[in-house]
Amino acid sequence: MVSPIYIVAAALGVGFAIGVLGKLGKNFSGILALLTIGFMTFVSSEWLYAFYFGDQIPTYVFTAGFKPPLSINLLMGPQEAMMSTLINIIGLLGGIYLFFNFGRKGRNAFVVYLVYIMSLNVMIMTRDLFNLFVFLEISSIATAGLILIEKGNRAVGAGFKYIIATSIISSILLIGTIFAYFFSGSLNIDDLVNANLTSTSGGLIAVFLILVAAILEMKPFPANGWGLDVYEGSHQGFSAVVSAATATASYFMLYKLLAIAGHSWDQYIAIIGAVTFVGSNLLGVKQKFARRLLAYSSVGQLGLLMLILGLRSYLGENLNYVVFGILITNLLAKTGFFWLTGIVKAKHLTEWAIIRRKPFFLFLMGTFVFALIGFPPFPSFFAKWTFIMSLANGGGFAWIAVILTGSFLEAIYYFRWFGIAVKGEDNYKFDFHIRWHKITPIIILTVILYITGYLTAQYTELGRMINFIPLFFVLALFVIDFLPVYIKNTIAIIGMSVYFYFIYPGLNDLKLIFEIIFLVGGVLTLIAGYAYKGKRKGFYPVAILMYAGLTGLIEANTTLQFFFGWELMTAGSYFLIIRGKRSMPHALSYMLFSVAGAYAILAGLSIANIHIAMPTLDILNNIQYFPQWAYGLLLVGFLTKTASVGLHIWLPGAHGEAESDVSPMVSAILLKAGVYGVLLALIGMSKSDFDLSNLAYILGWVGALTALFGNISSVFQEDAKRLLAYSSIGQLGYIVFAFAIMTHLGWLTGFTYVINHFLYKAVLFLTIGAVVLRVGTHNMYEMGGLIKKMPLAFIAVLIGIISLSGIPPLSGFTGKWLFYNAIIEKGWYLQGTIIFFSGGIAFLYLYRLIQTIFLGQLKDNHRNVKEISIWFLIPIYTLIIGILVFSAKPQWVLQPLGDMIAQYFPSGQLRWDGAYAYTQMGHWTGSGVMMTIGVLFISALILLKLFTRKAHKLEQFDIVFSGERPERPETTHVAYNMYAGFYKAVWPLTLPLVEQFWSWMTELVHETAGFTRRIYSGNGQAYMLHIVLYIIVLFFITIGGII
Repeated sequence: MVSPIYIVAAALGVGFAIGVLGKLGKNFSGILALLTIGFMTFVSSEWLYAFYFGDQIPTYVFTAGFKPPLSINLLMGPQEAMMSTLINIIGLLGGIYLFFNFGRKGRNAFVVYLVYIMSLNVMIMTRDLFNLFVFLEISSIATAGLILIEKGNRAVGAGFKYIIATSIISSILLIGTIFAYFFSGSLNIDDLVNANLTSTSGGLIAVFLILVAAILEMKPFPANGWGLDVYEGSHQGFSAVVSAATATASYFMLYKLLAIAGHSWDQYIAIIGAVTFVGSNLLGVKQKFARRLLAYSSVGQLGLLMLILGLRSYLGENLNYVVFGILITNLLAKTGFFWLTGIVKAKHLTEWAIIRRKPFFLFLMGTFVFALIGFPPFPSFFAKWTFIMSLANGGGFAWIAVILTGSFLEAIYYFRWFGIAVKGEDNYKFDFHIRWHKITPIIILTVILYITGYLTAQYTELGRMINFIPLFFVLALFVIDFLPVYIKNTIAIIGMSVYFYFIYPGLNDLKLIFEIIFLVGGVLTLIAGYAYKGKRKGFYPVAILMYAGLTGLIEANTTLQFFFGWELMTAGSYFLIIRGKRSMPHALSYMLFSVAGAYAILAGLSIANIHIAMPTLDILNNIQYFPQWAYGLLLVGFLTKTASVGLHIWLPGAHGEAESDVSPMVSAILLKAGVYGVLLALIGMSKSDFDLSNLAYILGWVGALTALFGNISSVFQEDAKRLLAYSSIGQLGYIVFAFAIMTHLGWLTGFTYVINHFLYKAVLFLTIGAVVLRVGTHNMYEMGGLIKKMPLAFIAVLIGIISLSGIPPLSGFTGKWLFYNAIIEKGWYLQGTIIFFSGGIAFLYLYRLIQTIFLGQLKDNHRNVKEISIWFLIPIYTLIIGILVFSAKPQWVLQPLGDMIAQYFPSGQLRWDGAYAYTQMGHWTGSGVMMTIGVLFISALILLKLFTRKAHKLEQFDIVFSGERPERPETTHVAYNMYAGFYKAVWPLTLPLVEQFWSWMTELVHETAGFTRRIYSGNGQAYMLHIVLYIIVLFFITIGGII
């Protein structure tokens, strides 16, 4: 083992050597500096490997031949080895990134950079307080030099503010060091820990000064304006190193100095961290410039690390795991992000639309965004999960609310930025160029980020249970993304089919129904992908990512597996939605509601996990602690995905603006994930020892009102796909209401609607989407007369709306008949009235859908349109066959479903006699109804032909007989504002106040951020005043009332 003292010796020796050998050239100096940092990385990595894969014990290194307190000593332990290795890796990659920039500045830049990295290593390893002060000063001087070496007013201003701020901090630390030596007789940190300094007033002051200095190094809000300017004003390459390496060293300095105070400062550190985390992310919401935004995020992450440290009593042995997950994600992703800004060179967020000119860079950006927010499979996901679970076990629910609030604010600005990059207008003339020395470090960081995510999962028993195979398939699709559509489409379909084949034997009951919808439905919707030409880059990896998440929900045996799948599904569906031409704001809305819903689910699962050794999904059955809160949070989270009333804002635009084959994916398939979650919660409630009927009652009203709102809103849509989107809201309201009934018939009704909605909504979205592809518009008043051009599409829509409307003979009538029985049995007459009234309203928009698109006059520009693509017709008519079979033989599905439901609700079952189903209120048979209606239809058709055989045949453009006006202007079309008269009567039921509420909330957050941000005036004197006032306030809060 190479002694860690050689890290210092090598850096100092080579630093002096560069001065002597400088005549050999700048490149030689740079290479020598990089080799030295590489050696430092080797030394720390060797120790790290020995600690985690060998039997190495922590080792002290003494200097000058004496032991403390007569000499300085270093400690190389597991934590020191980890932190030192991380700093050295970032230092090495940063040196590569900055190589040519430093070369232009002269060889001294390499020397200063080498000393800077060395000083951070000593700050990690030293156990001497004065030595810590010395190397903190050295790192500060080196940092200031590397900031000021750049040209420009921003760099000069940032460097000046940094020098003043760190001078104050160092002075405070030095005074605290003097006090500590006076009251303890030693400068060794281990001695100070054992000296019990907090027992005397002088010792309290010493501890206060030492910890205040360490806290200020972490750039706490709001005394951090100088730090923000450093991130923004220095070179992008060096900003990245500061945000990662300096932050890591500062955190570890606080960590080891906090031991001097014991646990007496934990609550203060937690509060400071919480204020910094939430405050910095709040201000980031208003930020419009890329590097400033990253600065706020960097400070926010430091606040989160302080919060974790302050709450270490909750974490126990999980502390290091949580710190590692958060720290390494921030270190890798934030560094990569800063370096990415140095390549793209787009200052304003709106300018980042240029990044999609090079899709690989967009992939890198997406990786960093999702890692920083805490999505799987990155380390931060597992760290936050463990953090939240530990807090709930200790009763730290207020802290959970703070953490999730700060995380949500962070998600707002990151997804807004990423949305601009993906869909923003790219009309900028400047471009960016790739340099190997800049892109190579970013790629290395990205690879490490994914690897550490996987390894972080393997570190825990729950993480090892997660199935990563679907993610490897997603990765393979990314690799072959250059291939044509038909090849990737085939591979995706085969992959999903094979996967379903292998997992099918292990599925049963509830899981089987939803897995069929997710995977078999997914395969059918993917068939439509053959209609597209070209390469369709990025589509298949994210589509499979969504399906991987969906199947992960079904396969989940633990709460972590379930939440892992939920987040993957959210990420994949977001990428699918944002692909639409006008989908940027709707994708952002979807993601923010999804993130908020996911946090509600996380909070609910954390309560369910209280005092549970192995949190399998079975813990949802009969939650023992705070069951009302747990089930309530879970239901709210799941209802965001079903777009229930009040949480529906995201759905119309997301589904309406999505690509034609994506809309059925997110409507017919994705929404069932929310239903599946609701079912899990309701199953748990049905087995609870507590009376939770009030939750089910509230859920019933939510479902009924959602059905009413969704159907009424559908009536007034001009966009065909938005009409179907609002219709989905209404249909999901039926499903939620049915399950909320909590009886055998209620659940049987719910499952009937789940199956029906999947079938007919997939048919309708696929058909209308294919029509839109042909005619080039979503607006129904710009269509008309397409029945002769697209007869197969017309038949498909006709069957779809008959099934959706619930009239015989199709399966929608089955659901309506079951609904009638379930509502009467339950006695929910008022809610039932709303449900059936909503069903009547559905006739209005269904009539409008088919009449305005397929009947009436054909537009001039549509005279040459063709039938929809065969690749859409194949899945459409496959689904129609499913509708017909389910309509004629419902017992094939409902009878085994009834047996499954009986384990939860054994009484009130349907009684089956062959094809006949009996309840207390009557009987019904699917095949009988179909045959009866078939005979009546044929008879009516024959009579119609007989009585109209001499009638004048009305041609489509015979306006004399039809009474229609010519098709121009389009607003005279019968479809335009078709139900304007009704709207005047029922407009409050379209809930405009809900949209106004969310708009008001958005404005409130932005205005609060804008107002608070005024404290950052850019004035150095003001920033120094902030530091002084911060110290004074902190003094009175912590020890002012004690000494």
